[in-house]
Amino acid sequence: MPAQPASRIPDEAHQPPDEPLWCKRCNTDKHLLVNSIQSHYPPAPNMVEVAYECHACRYAYQQVASVQRVALVLNRPGVSQGVLQFGGQYLHCGEPMKTKSCELRRIQAPLVLRPGGQLRMYEVLINTRILGCHCGFRMEIPE
Repeated sequence: MPAQPASRIPDEAHQPPDEPLWCKRCNTDKHLLVNSIQSHYPPAPNMVEVAYECHACRYAYQQVASVQRVALVLNRPGVSQGVLQFGGQYLHCGEPMKTKSCELRRIQAPLVLRPGGQLRMYEVLINTRILGCHCGFRMEIPE
C-alpha cells in the first residue's frame, strides 16, 4: 500500500511547536515583557510571532507561540508591559498610541569610505512620526 502524500497530512501536523514563553537564563516566566506581536508566516491558525524579554536578566527572545500562551504573559497582574507593538499599532497603557505630529529628521555622520581616504560628512533624511499616549508618554518612530 503506497504512503499518503504530504499534502494529505492533517493540518495539526503542519503546526509550529507551541512552546511556553520562558526565560532560559532565569528559568521562569515571571519577569517577561512582550515587546512585539506579529503575524506568523506561513499563516497557522491561532499562532503569532512574538518578541519578548526578561526584565530581570535583560535577555531577549523571539518565537512562534499560540495567542493563548502570549495572553498568559500579557494578562498577568503586576508587571506593566510598557510599549507593545501589535501589527502596525503601538500600544501604551493598554491603548493604541495616536500620531501627534510628523517630522523630517536629518542624521549626519563623518565617514571614511577607503583606507587613507578623506573624512567626509554624510547625511540621511528620515520621515518620522511622533506617537503619544494619553498618559503623556511620547516616542518617535521612522515612517
